[in-house]
Amino acid sequence: MSLWFILGGGTQLTVTGQPTVSPTLNVYIPSQEEIKSLDKATMVCLLSNFYPPGFTLKWKGDNNQEITSGVETTKANKQGDKYFASSYLTMSASDYESHDAYTCEVRHGENTHVKTVSKSGSC
Repeated sequence: MSLWFILGGGTQLTVTGQPTVSPTLNVYIPSQEEIKSLDKATMVCLLSNFYPPGFTLKWKGDNNQEITSGVETTKANKQGDKYFASSYLTMSASDYESHDAYTCEVRHGENTHVKTVSKSGSC
C-alpha cells in the first residue's frame, strides 16, 4: 500500500509500504527509414519495473550537454505493483548526426541511472 500527497510547488510525497525498486532502462535509436524518408530522428528511453513512481529524466549528447528541445516524457504509469514511463527525443536528422552517442539519465530516489547508446545501436 502506498499513499501519494502533492504538496505546494509540485512536491510529491509518497508514503510507501514496499521497498524501492530501481528502473530498468532501455534506449532505442531511430530507424534509418525515419531518418531518410522523414528527415527526422526519434529516440526512445523506456523505464520499466520501478517503484516508487517519482523520477526525473534528462537526455544528453556525447558532449555530456543536456538536450532539452524536442523532449516529451510521460508520467509514471502503474503496471501491477510497479511503474513504467517513456521519454521521446525528436530532432532533425542533421541534429541527430551531430552526436556519436546519446544518454538517457534518470534520477530515481537517491540514485542516478544512466544508459548510453551509440548511433550504431550498441551500448
